[in-house]
Amino acid sequence: MKQRRIPKETADQVTELFDREEQSLMRFANVLTAGETVGAADLVQRTFMAAALDWGTVGERDIDGQAAWLRRTCRNKWIDDLRRSGTLEHLLPQLARLYACPAPDPADTAIARLMLDQCWRAIGALPPVRRQVALLHWHQGYTAAEIAKLLGIQPSGVRKHISCARRALRLRVGPYLDRQLIDSADLAEEEGA
Repeated sequence: MKQRRIPKETADQVTELFDREEQSLMRFANVLTAGETVGAADLVQRTFMAAALDWGTVGERDIDGQAAWLRRTCRNKWIDDLRRSGTLEHLLPQLARLYACPAPDPADTAIARLMLDQCWRAIGALPPVRRQVALLHWHQGYTAAEIAKLLGIQPSGVRKHISCARRALRLRVGPYLDRQLIDSADLAEEEGA
């Protein structure tokens, strides 16, 4: 197999990347290989070799982008190794059993349907702008800034509409929800806004 020669400038840049990211990538590879140090070291070496050969792509990224590229490539090489060794086929039935979801409880399904119906009724009863903001945010996944730009209102106004819509939903659907579910939804909502 013929080896490609890497220009000195590229080799220097890859060396700098290696010095900066090798320890972090080694920890990542150790987790993937379940602590098999030799396998992890081989994985890290092959990942940096791939980075050197594809430096045109890797070198254009910022520091975080380069680190992400290294982790993704390392994980992909590990998966390729599993596929070649046939280990993945043996793991699939175990993983399927481990992560299989039990059949939903009919009572939970009935409550969820009732809750969803109440949610749609509460959203339908909102004033037109608030309803539009709620649908764009929760149903379409738009951020407050995107909605503000789309509707020509201030982002603070969008956040106020979302807060009021959430309060209306809580009043309508609150009796059906678990307190912990409401708190976690509020936390996720605050982080996303």
